[in-house]
Amino acid sequence: MARAETPPQKRTAGQAAEPKPKGRAPLSVDVYPGPVPLDPDTVVRRQTRPIGEFGGNLGGFFWSVFIPICIWYFYGCVVLNEGGLQLPPWDAAWWQKLYHELPEGIAIRPTWVGTMSYVAWVIFQALMEIFLPGEVHDGVKLKNGNRLKYPMNGLLSYFLSHVAVVVLCYLGLVEATFVWKNMGALLTGGVISTAVVSWWQYIDFGLLWKRHVNDPEFEEDWGVFTVKEIFSDFWLGVARNPRCFHKWLPKTGGFDIKRFSNARAGLTIWIICNWSYMAAVYYGCFLKDSGEPVCQATGDWSRIGPSAVFISLAHWYYIFDYNWNEPAYLTTTDLRHDLYGFMLAYGCCGFLAWYYPIAFMGHIAGQKTPLTDNYLNFGIGLTLYIIGMYLFRVTNIEKHRFRTYIADGGDLSTYKVWGKPVQYVKTEEGSYLLASGYWALARHFNYIGDMVMCVGWTVACTGPKHGFPWIPLSYVAYFWIMDIHRLWRDEERCARKYKKDWETYKEKVPYFILPGIF
Repeated sequence: MARAETPPQKRTAGQAAEPKPKGRAPLSVDVYPGPVPLDPDTVVRRQTRPIGEFGGNLGGFFWSVFIPICIWYFYGCVVLNEGGLQLPPWDAAWWQKLYHELPEGIAIRPTWVGTMSYVAWVIFQALMEIFLPGEVHDGVKLKNGNRLKYPMNGLLSYFLSHVAVVVLCYLGLVEATFVWKNMGALLTGGVISTAVVSWWQYIDFGLLWKRHVNDPEFEEDWGVFTVKEIFSDFWLGVARNPRCFHKWLPKTGGFDIKRFSNARAGLTIWIICNWSYMAAVYYGCFLKDSGEPVCQATGDWSRIGPSAVFISLAHWYYIFDYNWNEPAYLTTTDLRHDLYGFMLAYGCCGFLAWYYPIAFMGHIAGQKTPLTDNYLNFGIGLTLYIIGMYLFRVTNIEKHRFRTYIADGGDLSTYKVWGKPVQYVKTEEGSYLLASGYWALARHFNYIGDMVMCVGWTVACTGPKHGFPWIPLSYVAYFWIMDIHRLWRDEERCARKYKKDWETYKEKVPYFILPGIF
């Protein structure tokens, strides 16, 4: 979008010059950066973003180190222990083998192939987001009055990603088992690349925040307030919607780094990793006692059991469903409220991208005896997944339709949920809190679907001839802890934001997450 400026006014002789404006006039939806540019030296900032979350400065440093170590550990359990836990986890000989003695790629030491292959993948995904056709949708209104614009071409990017990988494998440029043979290096490459991105965010959008005061996404709590909180700011982030290439991409007002990181590169590579692990099962890949990787020259479909097919298709559909309903993501907590730091950068392009496939398909591929005779576990897991997926989708779509109806100027007196007039709380701040349908059952009922789904995946990853699914269960533990922590953060944020209106809403919807229980 072109910069809209106030035209200069002529002054008559002797007329004093008007004082230089020190602030920005209210921004319209389609104006960038606003009718009155901000002066970086006079702009007023306020510290309104979270302080002390995740343990503050010490916690930011701890989580930035501890979480990658945990993922390396769970990966080691898969490739060295068939998914069994390594006890004690600090065994130096075990870590020595995982880092030094395993072959390049499978070991967790970094390689140029592992690091640069993912960098190339991210660049490919970014180019598709920028250049592929698609509708442009407005996001929610920011504190500065702007509504950022986002390209909705995720579904086309998703399918073209699959086509690109198939073509590369068909031409012999990439092995189908590439992920199985390089996951250790990919893990470490993800840590390195996302750490670089996070430090860039801290320096460019944090220390040098004045450069961005006239960007459409700039808000009052951007930037570094004190370097004493360096590790907290590195972990949580210093900007909510950092963007680049503003002038090169006028149609969308720039390339949104957080939305891309959260929604494109990491989500799709998760699915590609699953297919590669499926190929490893098909070709009977395993590590000899010496650590040497071995794959059979020809594949055998009898090695692939129902759980492997179920997990791969379930995860594929999960991301397909996201891309099919891509506009709904614009109203989620991730995009509306969370800052972009190492927590999200590594969380989406280092943690999700590699740990999610490791925890399920990686676990299955790590079994020396193929997981093919667990039909009872498969049936229970499939049932739980269907229930969870249904709840996940219908609850989120219900709120998205309600918000979209309001944003489009609809008359709520005629709006119905489940065939009844909609119940809601209109806050003094201007927001509408839905209290009908699934959102009358509990304030965070939408999280139930995700929490049930991952249990279904875990149940399907074990059988009568296989050990306890520790690695899939580690995902359930992480996911439940993350979700419950996020719920408490949401509660605290809403209590601060809506004040007495939140208490009114809690009277209408008294349960936190489990209707009638909690």
